[in-house]
Amino acid sequence: MKRAKSYGRHEDIVLRAHIELSRSLTKIRSKETAWLGDRDLTLPQFGILESLYHLGKLSVGQITKLTLSTPGNITVVVKNLESKGLIKSIPSDEDRRIKILEITEEGSTAMKSIFHEHVVNLTGMYDAALNEEEIQILSRLLRKLEKAQ
Repeated sequence: MKRAKSYGRHEDIVLRAHIELSRSLTKIRSKETAWLGDRDLTLPQFGILESLYHLGKLSVGQITKLTLSTPGNITVVVKNLESKGLIKSIPSDEDRRIKILEITEEGSTAMKSIFHEHVVNLTGMYDAALNEEEIQILSRLLRKLEKAQ
């Protein structure tokens, strides 16, 4: 197999870390996506439901920032969740142009029934490769990387 071109010792280390981070996230997201698909949810739908379930009512703008999504994508995802009866949107009292999203009783029931299993699945994925101390270190390092951007 042909050896990859070198861009410098430090740069090669950064590229390798970035590739491994991307591959890891892709594999984890793939498993999450399949698991959620079995429950008739997409990853973006789950992100919105999870935010509303844990944080309460939020504006579409707040949801967009929390889920790192785009306004166009959020509109479609919200419409699909509303059609499933899992969330509802209401105009803001302060500004009628702003929509406030709220999880419905049906949405809360769905989240109660799947969220613990979701956490168990994620824990299993991480525990398969890392011990608790390594997971804490990984979390701190990723947070540090995020804050530097």
